[in-house]
Parts: sequence; C-alpha cells; structure tokens
Amino acid sequence: MQLYFILESPARPENVGAAARAMKTMGFERMRVINSRVHEQEQAQWVAHGAQEILAQAEHFSTLAEGLADMDLVIATTARRRGRYQHYATPKEAIAQVNNKAVQRVAVLFGCEESGLSNEHLAQADIISYLPLKVGYPSLNLGQAIMLYAWEFSQGLAPEGEQKNDVQQENAQLRVLQQKTEQLLDSIGVSQQEKLAEWVKDKLPVLAQRDLNLLHLLCKDLERALKSRE
Repeated sequence: MQLYFILESPARPENVGAAARAMKTMGFERMRVINSRVHEQEQAQWVAHGAQEILAQAEHFSTLAEGLADMDLVIATTARRRGRYQHYATPKEAIAQVNNKAVQRVAVLFGCEESGLSNEHLAQADIISYLPLKVGYPSLNLGQAIMLYAWEFSQGLAPEGEQKNDVQQENAQLRVLQQKTEQLLDSIGVSQQEKLAEWVKDKLPVLAQRDLNLLHLLCKDLERALKSRE
C-alpha cells in the first residue's frame, strides 16, 4: 500500500519543509502539492533538514481533482466540524478502514494553513478525519498535523502481507453501490441534497467488506421490489 500526503495550496515554504521532515521521520516519502510551488523555495529546504529529497521528488498538480485522480481512497483532514458532514473519523478509525479495505493508493489530504479545506475539497474525499484536540485554539500548524497523522499511520497500518489484495474488485463494488443507492433514493423521491442521501454518501466508504456485501444484496432486493410494483 502506498500512502500519499497531499497538500492543497500550502502558503508557507517553511511548513512544507516541516511536513517533509515529519514524513521522513515516520518512514513516508510520497508528497503531492496542489496549486502551489512553495516546496521549491529555499526556505522549505532549510526546514526539511535531511528530507530535501522528499521536496525534490514531490509531484505538483494544478487542481485537486488531478492530484486525486489515481487514488483508491482519500482521507481529508479538517480542524473543525462542518454542518454538512455527520461522521468524522479519528486517525485510528481512518487507519482501521484502510486496513479493512483492498486499496493500493491512499491519500491523506491537508488544506492550506490559512483557510483549511473547503467544502468543495471535502466533497472529493471518501473519509473525513478530525483530530480531537483538547482545546480549539491554538490549532495545529501544517507540520504538526502531518506529524501526528504520519505517526498514527506508521503505528497502525497492517503489514503489507496482511492487507487485502483484491483492489479492483472491491473498488468497483463500492462504485456500483454508490450508483445503486443514488438511483434507489431518486426512485423514491429523495433528493441528493437531503440529509438521508448525504448520510448514505458519507457512510458507504467506511463500511467493512462484510457490510458492503450485505448492502449489495439489499440493493438488489429493493430493486426487484420496486420493479414488481411498476
């Protein structure tokens, strides 16, 4: 499994350098930078202190959609709760989902230091993760947040041989379920903007494989029942 730390529009090169140093300390090396070139500045090199190769090898993308296009699972991080989202996974809960799913490429997404991730950014993620801090202020800076997530992943990820390997099959099943649930909700008059539809969208990616299988059967039964009434 390959873990990518993706930085959306970082503003300060020193923070990106600190992020690279934190990643290397915990054994990770894949960084992507979206809509920013601050990782190329000299200040980032100074703070990286022995992790300059991570900055040199960091991939740059103009948009978040491009940077996430080849990811199997995206975990977005936020410093505050949003009204739109009902479930927030702690880092340990997010890692449990990674260990339980057949994924090859996992992204942990961090927002700009000044504004964080927008709701539009969060909508592109499969899991929303929130660090349960003791106090709301001062919040963690980018380097600190990445250090905490990198440490949690270094401790919690299952060994490579224990992770599931049927990636394409499970990801295809999840996409099919997402389409089916949307169609079923539409057929009974539930708008995709209603809380029930949003709850289903939030919950599907975090279900265990056994639950996905059961839901797949339930969707089939509901489809047959709806057709029989036509």
